[in-house]
Amino acid sequence: MQDLNDFVWFVKVVDYGGFAAAGRALDLPKSRLSRRIAQLEERLGVRLIHRTTRQFTVTEVGQTFYQHCKAMMVEAEAAEEAVAALQAEPRGIVRLTCPVTLLHVHVGPMLARFMARYPGINLQLEATNRRVDLVGEGIDVAIRVRPRPFDDSDLVLRVLADRGHCLVASPALIARLGKPSMPSELSAWPGLSMGEGKHIHKWTLSGPDGAKAEVHYHPRLITTDMLALREAAMAGIGVVQLPILMVKDQLASGELVRVLEAWEPRREVIHAVYPSRRGLLPSVRALVDFLTEEYAKMAED
Repeated sequence: MQDLNDFVWFVKVVDYGGFAAAGRALDLPKSRLSRRIAQLEERLGVRLIHRTTRQFTVTEVGQTFYQHCKAMMVEAEAAEEAVAALQAEPRGIVRLTCPVTLLHVHVGPMLARFMARYPGINLQLEATNRRVDLVGEGIDVAIRVRPRPFDDSDLVLRVLADRGHCLVASPALIARLGKPSMPSELSAWPGLSMGEGKHIHKWTLSGPDGAKAEVHYHPRLITTDMLALREAAMAGIGVVQLPILMVKDQLASGELVRVLEAWEPRREVIHAVYPSRRGLLPSVRALVDFLTEEYAKMAED
C-alpha cells in the first residue's frame, strides 16, 4: 500500500511552490522531501514535477494527481470532524435488548426519558428473555439479570443494580394455610415459578447466622413473565419469589405480604453488557450511564 504521507507532501510542495518552502512548513529537510517525491514518481511511472535549479513546474498529469490528493486530504479532515462531532453530541442508532418484564416494570419509562434527553439518539429495542449473541447479532448493548458470578469474560459488564428478592403471598393464602416459621414448611405450599417446565424448581434461601436452606416445590404456575407471577400471587394461587422493587407497592398496600422475612432468596444483578470499551460509541456510553443513574435513584425500602 502507498504511503499516504507522500501524497500529502506532494500537495504541500505544489501549494508552497517548491521544496524549500514546503520543507520549512513541514519541518522536513529539503533533500528528504525531494527524494520522497522522486520515489513517488518512480512508483507511479510518471513525472509529476519538472524541476531545475531555476524553475519549478507541475506537469499536466501532476495537476490531475494534485487534485485527487487534495480531495483525499479534504475527506480525511471531514472524517476527523465527523468523529469529533459524534463525541461532542451523542447521536445515531443504539441497538439493545432487554428482558420483557424488566422492560415493562422499569426500563421502558427510563428509555422514554433517555430519548427525551438525547433527541439525536434513536433506539432499536428487542424485548426478549433469550440470551443474545451481541457480536453475531450486531447488538450494541444488552440488559441482563443474573445472580453472581458472571461468565462473560469476552464482554464488558456494567452493574446497574444489585436487587434483592423476597418470598410473597396474598393475605388470603396466609390466612388459609397459616404463617410458616421455617423454610421446610413451604415445600407443601403451592408455588409459582419463573422459568420453564424442565427446570428444577426450588428456592435457595439465606437465613439468620448464615444458615442456608433449599426448598423444592411443585409449582402451580410456571412462566417466563414476572407480571403474571405477581398477578397469580395477588389472587392467592401460591407463594412466589420476586424482586423487592417489583412488589414494593403491593407490600405497602397490603395486597401481598412477605413470607419468612428472616430468610432471603439470593440476590440478582441487573447489568448492561457490551462487546468492548475500546471505540465505544458516545451514544452507547450515554445510554449505559443514563440507566446507571436511573437505577441509583430507586430504593428497595
